Amino acid sequence: MTPRHEFACHSDKGPRPDVPGGWVLPVLIRLEATTGRQLIGPLALAGAERRSAVFAALAALESDPGLPPALADLPLDGFVEWLLSAEPAAIVAALHGDVPGLASVIARIGCDPLLEPADYALLVTLLSDRNPRARRQAQCLRQAEPVTSSLLRILDRLRAAYLRPGVVRAIRTPEVANRIEQITDFLLQSCSRLTEDDLARSLEEGALFNFHDWASHVLLWYGDELCDLPDDTDLRFLRSAREFGRLSEQYGCDLAGASSGRILNAALGVAAYAEWKHVPVLVELVRMSDGAGTLWVCQDLHGPDRAQLSSRLERDIRAALRRRGILSLAVTHRPGVAFEVAERFAHVEPVSVLRLCEAA
Repeated sequence: MTPRHEFACHSDKGPRPDVPGGWVLPVLIRLEATTGRQLIGPLALAGAERRSAVFAALAALESDPGLPPALADLPLDGFVEWLLSAEPAAIVAALHGDVPGLASVIARIGCDPLLEPADYALLVTLLSDRNPRARRQAQCLRQAEPVTSSLLRILDRLRAAYLRPGVVRAIRTPEVANRIEQITDFLLQSCSRLTEDDLARSLEEGALFNFHDWASHVLLWYGDELCDLPDDTDLRFLRSAREFGRLSEQYGCDLAGASSGRILNAALGVAAYAEWKHVPVLVELVRMSDGAGTLWVCQDLHGPDRAQLSSRLERDIRAALRRRGILSLAVTHRPGVAFEVAERFAHVEPVSVLRLCEAA
């Protein structure tokens, strides 16, 4: 019988049973039917360490039917009794081999089984393999609490630099691990001096609290490949965090603020920012698509401290942009309708964009 001290759950009326679920329950039902020995009831009252060891044993039998040589002489009903009485660590070793740290890791799975029997074999592989990646994964497993199938998926999806206990603890789901990997590829593409170890340290320090802020701060520190448009005789594009910081102060438009999203937009290629070479003017572009291809559109022009430009200067800059293939779009109105009437009555915000078609 299962010792009283192994009871996992108690109430004022005695132990509260917890019947195992998932893939384990059909296996237990088959064992009970074959041997005539009760196993579900005792396990429902057993502590987490025994339950986790028994589930690991059943997983081994699911993948490789038949008892291991050390237990080959036991009748099947004797095997059931052994599962309920042997030391949990001895159960794990008998079914999975003498793998350093395996019994401790399995004990931290808790009262519920892993999602699939194959997950136990994966644990054995990770703790036995001596290649560098597996050793990093094993280190994370040994320090994880609890050990779950979700954790195994996370360890599988993260790159080697992120296989650190402090990073893995902060990642709750495999979906989050996927997002981190995608963002990492993007950041490394935009920051030539950035390393995976730099990013791993930032994740250990709590950067996962907000993905947007994490990416923005990394770009503000390391960004140096933030634009794919070439300079020309009129435009000097902002490509580095240093340039964003310098022009942010000059033009007063929060270019270098993490919350503004401008440096993220530039790195993503959604937007581009350039300085007009002839007089101080900041040119803001946005990349758009008509479904067949992409095009650049001028979103805004302004001088230092967000000063408005003269009509002539704005017209000259927009004409130069148009020669390069950069459009200036504006809402317009039907021919024959006076501009003042359209400006007064059109439900367009801001209505001043109507003037662009007249100035062009």
